[in-house]
Amino acid sequence: MTIQGLTDARKLLGSAVLGPEEIAAALGGDPLRGLTADERAQVERLPFDGAALEAARAAGEMLVLRVATLGGEPLTLLALAARLSGAPDPKVHRGVGYSLRDEWTIDTQPFASTETCMPGWFLVHQRPLPAACNRLYRVQDTVLAGLAGDNGRPRRRSAIEIAYDTLLSHRARGARLLADAWDWSRTPSS
Repeated sequence: MTIQGLTDARKLLGSAVLGPEEIAAALGGDPLRGLTADERAQVERLPFDGAALEAARAAGEMLVLRVATLGGEPLTLLALAARLSGAPDPKVHRGVGYSLRDEWTIDTQPFASTETCMPGWFLVHQRPLPAACNRLYRVQDTVLAGLAGDNGRPRRRSAIEIAYDTLLSHRARGARLLADAWDWSRTPSS
């Protein structure tokens, strides 16, 4: 499948593009195979014009193709971890020394085995926005709502979107997006 606008986006954004080739290399499998008609419509053409991509480059954003399935299977957080052999940190599966309680594990969270990314192209900040750092969740909501230039794009990602973007970027580019920062998700967790 030829994706309209992808060649121009790669010229403008360079390595800040995580498209079909990067997904295939990082996760194994053709991310475009098996797409439904609706999913195909979401990925066959970039929804961003040159001005939006230029603004994204200036803001330090990356262009990410997200898919809900790979190899005919839902690409959940646990499936992503299995494909990436050990990512995220194995401690999140054992429940030792992670988060607030020893018994908390990613495996017991309903979203980890059920949620997938909404398929399509997304512009994503590679670092948490400085104005939103070190804020309580609800205070951060207010800060994010007041930031100009958002172009209607959601700022707060789901847990699977954060994991997908972060782990794919690391596997494809060696980039550690959240190495020294945390990102709030909109996904409820125990």
